[in-house]
Amino acid sequence: MITRLTNFAYKLLGSFWLIPTAMAILGALSAHVFISLDILFSNMGYDISIPPLVGKSLEGGQATLSTVASSMVSVVSVTFSVTIVALTMASSQFGPRLLGTILRDRRSQACLGVFLLTYLHCLLVLRSFDALSPDTEPRLSVAMGLTLGVLSFFVLIYFIQHVALSIKADQVIALVFDDLRENIERLYPLEYSLDELHQETRALNHEEEEPQPEPSLPKDFSKQAHTVRSRTSGYVQAMDNEWVVGVAENRDMVVRMLVRPGDFIMAGGRIAEVWPYEKFDQDVAYKLRNAIVLGSDRTLYQDLEYAILQIVEVAVRALSPGINDPHTAIACVDRLGVALADLARRDMGSPWRLNEEGRVRVQFKPFTFEGAVEASFHKIRQAMVTAPTVGIHMLDVLVAIADVAPKQEQRDGLLEQGRMVLSALERVLGEENDIADSQSRFQKLRRVVHGAPVA
Repeated sequence: MITRLTNFAYKLLGSFWLIPTAMAILGALSAHVFISLDILFSNMGYDISIPPLVGKSLEGGQATLSTVASSMVSVVSVTFSVTIVALTMASSQFGPRLLGTILRDRRSQACLGVFLLTYLHCLLVLRSFDALSPDTEPRLSVAMGLTLGVLSFFVLIYFIQHVALSIKADQVIALVFDDLRENIERLYPLEYSLDELHQETRALNHEEEEPQPEPSLPKDFSKQAHTVRSRTSGYVQAMDNEWVVGVAENRDMVVRMLVRPGDFIMAGGRIAEVWPYEKFDQDVAYKLRNAIVLGSDRTLYQDLEYAILQIVEVAVRALSPGINDPHTAIACVDRLGVALADLARRDMGSPWRLNEEGRVRVQFKPFTFEGAVEASFHKIRQAMVTAPTVGIHMLDVLVAIADVAPKQEQRDGLLEQGRMVLSALERVLGEENDIADSQSRFQKLRRVVHGAPVA
């Protein structure tokens, strides 16, 4: 299935070892190419003179490449040690779920890849010296190995600086935010312009425009539907929506999916309902189970909520009594606000799939904008007891999101979230002036939601 292949490709591209392995293979190819060039030029009688870099003897070339190769072993060991230390510190401070984000850092992977490329080039060139004739002078191969060794020296300096900066709180938040923004753009690529959104709003509010009826399941769906259950446990990492629609179309049935990417399913848990009961058979159950990719952990491939929760985890840990870093939590709230403002302007799709005659075929379990708002602020709201300044800033962020959210139902959800934030602040704030200030910010949010001018 395409979804299983793309999910595997997404994991592969996000793995730590892919780029280093590709560059190590490039090092092996480099050794073969330069040795071949040395043999070719020697057979043709060309005298390649590179006196500043290498000598003419095989012994000198062997000594040079042996020195570079042995130093690369030490450099790779230092690289792994520094990486493990950085991952340990990041795991303890920001949470173990962020290790995947840090490991996906392309610059760290590229640095390790340069070291492996240099090592394999030197090692394989050294191995080929035994097969060279006494008249062959491998100057190009040795010069390339020496050049890679010098390059690796500067890459090591850059790598140490990069790792030192990558465990800063702001840098970690930026990395996680980049994953969140990339997920939003990939999962919901259709972005409305402000003119299109205003035209849609005017059309919905026009007196002569009749609202389109919401699709619905058959009246006897709950009585005549058959439940499809999972045979294994795990997190839903991906779901092939088109496959599910194809099953419903081919069997002339209605399917309601009860799970979405990010949900955890126990063995025997319900994953779908099929109507009518008479058209159900084990082949349908098999195909619907195959439409879902289960795994031992959540992934970012189709799970936008997981990308949001990674930033939330940084904020919640920052608000813990052991760390007590409200500035980091405020930075997380700002990034979440930017993501929600972007998400509000995108078409998140409909949970309904209809056939050409307009009949319902599939109802998916959707991830809505309101759900994204709840996932973004619910845990932070509960953890801000020790840092009410985070809650006060959260009200300002909700105002900023509501100011750009184009749909009234989105703004209503933001207002409800603001009401819960205000209620939590009133319980933890001791000063009357602070409570009055929070109430003033909430009233500003209310005016923005209802379209009133803001002072």
